Amino acid sequence: MSSFAQSVKYRLFAILAVVVVAAIGGVWWYAAYYTNTPEYTIKMIQECIDNHDKEKIKKYIDFDHLLDTSSDALLEGLVDASIPAVGDAKDAVSSFSRMFKAPVIMSLQMAIDNYVENGQWAKSNGTEGMGTIDADMVLQKSGLGATSFRKLDSMAVDSDNGTAVAKVRVFQEEANEEFILDVEFVKRDNGGWQLYEITNLKDFITMVNHSRRDNVKLYLEQSSTIMSNHDTKVMSLEQEVSNILNGGSLGNADTRKALKNIMEDKVVPEWQARKSELEAMSVPPAAGTLHRLRMKICDLHIEYAKGYAKWMDDKNASTIRTADATLKQAKTLEKEAELLTRQVNSHIK
Repeated sequence: MSSFAQSVKYRLFAILAVVVVAAIGGVWWYAAYYTNTPEYTIKMIQECIDNHDKEKIKKYIDFDHLLDTSSDALLEGLVDASIPAVGDAKDAVSSFSRMFKAPVIMSLQMAIDNYVENGQWAKSNGTEGMGTIDADMVLQKSGLGATSFRKLDSMAVDSDNGTAVAKVRVFQEEANEEFILDVEFVKRDNGGWQLYEITNLKDFITMVNHSRRDNVKLYLEQSSTIMSNHDTKVMSLEQEVSNILNGGSLGNADTRKALKNIMEDKVVPEWQARKSELEAMSVPPAAGTLHRLRMKICDLHIEYAKGYAKWMDDKNASTIRTADATLKQAKTLEKEAELLTRQVNSHIK
């Protein structure tokens, strides 16, 4: 064998030896080190979610402690958001809310189980009234259902205490902003790590609910401007109708034509314009009922104006009776909307 061939052979052996040693080292690093890190626990939690394995995920999450502390954070955060003041009143509400801790824990567990199994948060399944609270309601109140993972910012490990804190960046849709959750991990006797607690979950829930309150306040301010501007125009149109009636008679063809024209050409478009502006608004969930009520009021006024205009042609008593009933319903809903507006206003102050 030539010296060149021998040289090549030795080099191949050397390269092979390096590869084998590297492979062995990699296996050792994975088995002895990486599998005993918080990062590995995060990876396995994600794999359990991807594989819909709700049994295996229990190995990597201390559910008893996580659910216990998360329910406390949820209840305390909601109290802080709804009762900013301190004192006996807040303490009383906080103590009362503790009555709901057990059903909240159960609902959180249901939500997590459903998410792992099906890839989506829990939906109402008819268990309300059986010692649980609707999981959808818990998720909505906490803001977690509208929160998505962005990235892991950092991981700080305290080897002496056997704890680690991951800075997890998430995005909350309702608040339209990012938030960094402090996720604590604890090292177990077998060397592995478990997700233990989200230590600033209360701050997250408080942030979400303060943002909701700000969104409702903004909706009320903007919608109030829209309503006020259109109320002024409606009052002007009502004065026009009154002037026509005072200057003529419903038995007169010209009077009826003038009333029909103002209804079709001015009143209907005015209420349609109000409805269009309201439809274009961003509506927070807490103001959803009020907003739908206002939209219904617009529809009723449009229906009334069209019915009144039709009566100017057919002179049928049933036509005007139907139109008047529609207007009466609109006026009733307007009073309900005023009451609901005051209630919403009092909640955000």
